[in-house]
Amino acid sequence: MIDLRAILHGFFVLDFTPILVAIVVGGLIGFERESHGRPAGFRTHILVCLASAVLISGSRHVPAELARQSDVIRVVMDPNRLGAGIMTGIGFLGAASVVRAGDIVRGITTGATVWSVAGLGVVIGQGEYALALVGGGVVLIVLSAFDRLSRKVAPVIYRRLIVRGAGSAMSDLATGIARVLEQHNIRVQDLSGTRGREGEPFELIFHIRCQHAMQAPDLLERISAHSGVVAVEWSLISH
Repeated sequence: MIDLRAILHGFFVLDFTPILVAIVVGGLIGFERESHGRPAGFRTHILVCLASAVLISGSRHVPAELARQSDVIRVVMDPNRLGAGIMTGIGFLGAASVVRAGDIVRGITTGATVWSVAGLGVVIGQGEYALALVGGGVVLIVLSAFDRLSRKVAPVIYRRLIVRGAGSAMSDLATGIARVLEQHNIRVQDLSGTRGREGEPFELIFHIRCQHAMQAPDLLERISAHSGVVAVEWSLISH
């Protein structure tokens, strides 16, 4: 039978500190992700942090409680091994928030915050509340303050520039386009092309390396102005 008296006694002596700290830490980080429209937001981060804290806290207190109740029962639970299992398992949830569209990958930071919140929950379950609060604060600083810094970094991107032309000046056109790319500080990684008989349309394919996608409009305008250019295409490189 269920011992209601024991349950009520356990409820009143229960230390709610890990639960409250987990809700605060997970909620603050989750709110920041929710405000940016990420798939793993407020509730997800609270649940991850709370579950980790409860599991670790339970693994520390349950064996001691059972040992006090009986001289025969001996239960061994290792919070460190349980924490390692939590961190491994939570990786699947973090990976579910990563979405790729073309060569743009979204959700990696959110996946990292889910994993971080699980780690903070483990720390909370161990009773290291100050460490968890400081760690949660650092995570928030990285997500907010460092976001502005990362936007100032111009990442290197790789694109395919396809130029379709007509006439016989394929070599001259390739040289002219290469000169335009050089003026834009764009490096040509590879150049290939196709052409038919004399006077038939031809195609030049430049695999290029640049530092900002916003170079494309001005670049395409200048290339289109070249004599003999029929069409210009700026596209992604499939990975």
